[in-house]
Amino acid sequence: MREPLFWDCVDEAAPFGSDEGSDAYYEWRSWRSENPDAPLTDCFDWILDGNLKGYNETLASDAQVEADLANPDDALLGEQFDMFTLDTTIITTGLGQLMDEGKIDTDAKPFIHVAIKRQRNFSAGHYDSTTLDAIARVVDES
Repeated sequence: MREPLFWDCVDEAAPFGSDEGSDAYYEWRSWRSENPDAPLTDCFDWILDGNLKGYNETLASDAQVEADLANPDDALLGEQFDMFTLDTTIITTGLGQLMDEGKIDTDAKPFIHVAIKRQRNFSAGHYDSTTLDAIARVVDES
């Protein structure tokens, strides 16, 4: 995580700089203290309220992103999260594991990539393409 954006805790467009990213990182640390040997996918399933299998590539399609933006309450966990918050929570939780443990579990990487792809397709996306490229690189290299 060489790019300064990973360490910026005040830039809203940085993974840990938004309120959502900061909250997700501290929730990750709390969850990890209670589940020291569990895989990261268990944390994702906890975040997703048991809907881990539903957080998949189909959510990142242009058509699904448009449908979710048009009817946010009908989106996966739309009653709890907006798209940005849910994706940021998944991304930051994965990066949090990397910061704390020096790795991202291989089984968790596809879910982080779904979040990245959704943010790329999110017309009002919070992250710019440079940030998303850096996040994707870090996930792939970890």
